[in-house]
Amino acid sequence: MSGTHAASDPSTWDPKFDAVAAAPDHHKIIFENEKLRVLEVTLEPQDEEPLHHHRWPSVFVLDAIHDGIHDYSPDGERLPPSRDIMKAVEAWDGLSSLVVHMAPQPLGRVLNTGDKVVHGIRIEIKG
Repeated sequence: MSGTHAASDPSTWDPKFDAVAAAPDHHKIIFENEKLRVLEVTLEPQDEEPLHHHRWPSVFVLDAIHDGIHDYSPDGERLPPSRDIMKAVEAWDGLSSLVVHMAPQPLGRVLNTGDKVVHGIRIEIKG
């Protein structure tokens, strides 16, 4: 399921799994128009997001990041760290917020095994 979804056109992804619809406790819309959607993303310690996707490319600004963030496929397989996040971490000075340019993300879930809240602003670019 994850392989075929990842290779498909994001505009065809099921809207019921959109991050705001599927994981509303973790994704709050703070602004939206026809070109942009800005989300506040929060993941408490020891919390896991429900299965969801992000159909649009985005810029994700994180207050902080730690090693306790894990991505899982719809089948429950733990995924390697996102290339987008790894590239951003490699260039990060560790002093400011982490800014990540992200491709659309297919169905998955995120688990925070750390003891700190993960919080950020995700600016999704529609179209």
